Amino acid sequence: MANSEVQQNKMILKVVSPYEVFYEGEVDRVVIPASDGQFGILPGHSPYVVALMPGITRFDIGEEKKSFVISEGYAEVARHTVLIVCNAAEWPESIDTERAEQALERATKRYNSVTSTEEQRFYAKHAILRAKARIQIAAERNNCKSDRK
Repeated sequence: MANSEVQQNKMILKVVSPYEVFYEGEVDRVVIPASDGQFGILPGHSPYVVALMPGITRFDIGEEKKSFVISEGYAEVARHTVLIVCNAAEWPESIDTERAEQALERATKRYNSVTSTEEQRFYAKHAILRAKARIQIAAERNNCKSDRK
């Protein structure tokens, strides 16, 4: 869909990884995990490029709210388009909480190891952030499920 076809109060969100186009669609609002905190984007935003940290990306389509976890990457923001390029993206329902908790434990050990180099600590920090985001979004999903019962 060309930008001229997008409604004035909407924008196109496209999320890509090396493996797939994870998501592409019209949205009302996007919140991304930028390197300096959460960054909210509405239609008509000024052009911007921002580094992304592992974390939760949230977006609205009308009254529906959706979220997913991304790894590090960057976002390119235009007036009616947000392009997220990341190493990986996951929907909450595809997250194995036990596996995420194990990943958090491994990454924390690597980060705290006295034999780790600065580069190893850098990658461990990203792994910790991603594991925590995966655990958080899975917990949010489980809480929403239990609220519906």
